[in-house]
Amino acid sequence: MLNFFSKKYPAAMAVFPLGIGILISYYLKFNVSFLPDWLFLSILVSLGMFIVVLYSRIPKGELYLFPYLFLLILFGIFSFQYRYYKTDPDNISAKLKQSEGNSIITGVVAEQPEIKEDRIRVLVELNSLNDSAANGFVLASIYNNKFKEDKSVNLTYGDVVELKGKIEPLPPGRNPGEFDYGRYLKLHGVDAVFSAYGFENITLSGQEQQNPFHSYIIIPVKQYSIKVVDENVGGEGGEYLKGLLLGERSNISKEMKENFINAGVAHIIAVSGLNVVYVMLIIWGILLFIPVRQSIKIFLTIGCLLFYMDLTGNTPSIVRAVIMASIFLIAQLAERKPNNYNIISFAALVILFIDPRQLFDAGFILSFSALLSIVVIYPIFSRWMNSIAWYKELDGSKNIVKAFKAVITLFLGTLAAQAGTLPVTAIMFKKISIVSLFSNLFAIPLSNISLAIGFIMVLVSPFTGWLASVFGAVNSALLYVQILLIEFCAKLDFAFVQTYFVDWMMFVVYYVMLVLLLTVKQGNYKLRIAVILLLGLNYVVWKDVSGMTDEAEITYLYTGSANSTMIKMPGGSTVMINAGTSNDKYNSAQRTVIPYLKGSGVDKLDLLVINSLDKNEFRNLLYLVQNFEISKVMMPVHYKRIVNEKGFEGNFRNTNVEFVTGSKIVNRNGNFRLFIYYDSLLAGSSMMTQFLYGEQSFVFNDAITPEENIFNTVYLNTLDLNMQGIRVTGSGTFNTTSAAMITEINPEYIIIGETVTGRRKVSQEIFSAALNETGYNVLDVGKSGAVILKTNGDFTRRVDWR
Repeated sequence: MLNFFSKKYPAAMAVFPLGIGILISYYLKFNVSFLPDWLFLSILVSLGMFIVVLYSRIPKGELYLFPYLFLLILFGIFSFQYRYYKTDPDNISAKLKQSEGNSIITGVVAEQPEIKEDRIRVLVELNSLNDSAANGFVLASIYNNKFKEDKSVNLTYGDVVELKGKIEPLPPGRNPGEFDYGRYLKLHGVDAVFSAYGFENITLSGQEQQNPFHSYIIIPVKQYSIKVVDENVGGEGGEYLKGLLLGERSNISKEMKENFINAGVAHIIAVSGLNVVYVMLIIWGILLFIPVRQSIKIFLTIGCLLFYMDLTGNTPSIVRAVIMASIFLIAQLAERKPNNYNIISFAALVILFIDPRQLFDAGFILSFSALLSIVVIYPIFSRWMNSIAWYKELDGSKNIVKAFKAVITLFLGTLAAQAGTLPVTAIMFKKISIVSLFSNLFAIPLSNISLAIGFIMVLVSPFTGWLASVFGAVNSALLYVQILLIEFCAKLDFAFVQTYFVDWMMFVVYYVMLVLLLTVKQGNYKLRIAVILLLGLNYVVWKDVSGMTDEAEITYLYTGSANSTMIKMPGGSTVMINAGTSNDKYNSAQRTVIPYLKGSGVDKLDLLVINSLDKNEFRNLLYLVQNFEISKVMMPVHYKRIVNEKGFEGNFRNTNVEFVTGSKIVNRNGNFRLFIYYDSLLAGSSMMTQFLYGEQSFVFNDAITPEENIFNTVYLNTLDLNMQGIRVTGSGTFNTTSAAMITEINPEYIIIGETVTGRRKVSQEIFSAALNETGYNVLDVGKSGAVILKTNGDFTRRVDWR
């Protein structure tokens, strides 16, 4: 069986064990990067040679197949270890253990920078840090200084630069279920991040010769193409066309990207197979007038495809399409019919052999899963459709029937791609588009026309600017219509459903059910349907049973400069202490709190306790109560006047707000109690909350004044409890949380957060260092991300959620 499969699908037989090895290397989290480079390379070369030898011997017996597969798994393990974990001793990721302000880095611009009026983002290949030799890649963001005249700097690929600012290690994952930006950067070869405010922090010191092909061909061609699009189309339509034509999506607005995702058409701005088809058609159209041999035409076409692949950034989708097209063209020379599964597998094999980290790239996953879905599922859907009597009897010679069948084909292709990628999309984007089957019926053909016109516009522009402007005008109108229709679909109330509930177990169950459904036949449909129903019911039961526990879960979320803690009881009750903060660009309720709640299966908060508020926290609270169901909010009476103002009272119309006027106990009975400490005489702006579960105590202290802290300490000392954790005000200082208070309550964990500016003051560093030296366990949410504690009432443990 395996031997037959290896003969028919040799590329698939190689890519699967290679992928398994990469997954093992990543998810088991073992690290052998201490091995020297020469040993790594020797191992990889030896494995490669043995793999080739064993592959040549497989036809002689299936016995050779198993060591062949095992060596492929080993190759996957070591190749990923080498590309992901292995770093030079001088690499910045090995040298940099914490943020360093007032740093000076020098290096070479490794990619064409992204330059905007308010920001320059550039990838720098490092030469030195503070005059000390260092290497690696640093992603630098330099922001415009709003308080003075600040002119942008014209950087380009190969420039030698000196940057002054703050360099930091890659950021850790901030909250469970949230996009891990640091992991994303590491998988794409970035070793550290850098930030500065003011373009005067950029100094050009020369030019260093890089890849001449990039410097003198790729970058000029891309810049010229962008210029042509800007001059002849411009606006939102121009940015959309750059995405279609060049994969250049950096200037597409966040709202437009969201509309494309909600409408289920985000794939059309990913440069992929259709672009490759157009390039092939254009090249073949030109070569028709040149009397050269077929083999030369094919290799010239492949060369142009490779050029276009480099021009559009070598993303997994375009690399996959170019490899497949090249195999198809070479097969014409060999006069052999290529096998779809082998072509797809070979494309994946090449990509993973070059860079095994691509296995975790969203573009790689979506591109290959969508293509496989179409190849596997579409023929089944088509066969089902052709088995319908009235459809089979349609007269295919009539134009209207041809058009109808083309629409049906497009619909079935979209349905096949969506059916095959449904759980992948659900996990990645946390939503599934309901209208995508409809929106793709117009988005795909219209975007294809826009793409074709875009190619023609760029190609004719060097010869006739007038004709290019005519094509641009036509395309502008067409792009405007597309954007308008996509926005209409995206704004429909039923456009999409959020899928925070989808987990890896549902992922597996879904594909098992899909396979059973697709292989259903007239003779086995009853059994298949029964199995599908049983699988679904078992998953629901398992989900309920797996969620049953006798432990309470306390999650200290990373929400910027204000704390927010989620408490989940075994019985399902939910309490949140504080709601986070916001600023002009970031709203923690929208970006962190609500997604975390939905991802945790929480549809409603039973109680939200607000210990204190500033204007940014209040703005964040307004968003939360407007966009999430909250049964009750408790806050100091100090804020009653603000909440009851006419401009804000409508926001709390559906929420019961209780203004605390003095200390009280919530839920006196049972294993769970909540104490609120508030000095009614001071009637100040902050209070303290204490959560008790059994004999375990957790304190959330937002007191600001010394008087409030004295009041809180007195109350805490009256209870003979095991103090497990205290979340102190902000990032902690002895001014707001006295040493006497810490000593008296003696907590197991002290949780601190981030400052408003993200920069620690000396007093805050002293607070953290002094407590660490004294033996206290200080957990810094601002640096390490969310902290999760679980308690059964007698014992508390910390959970590693990564």
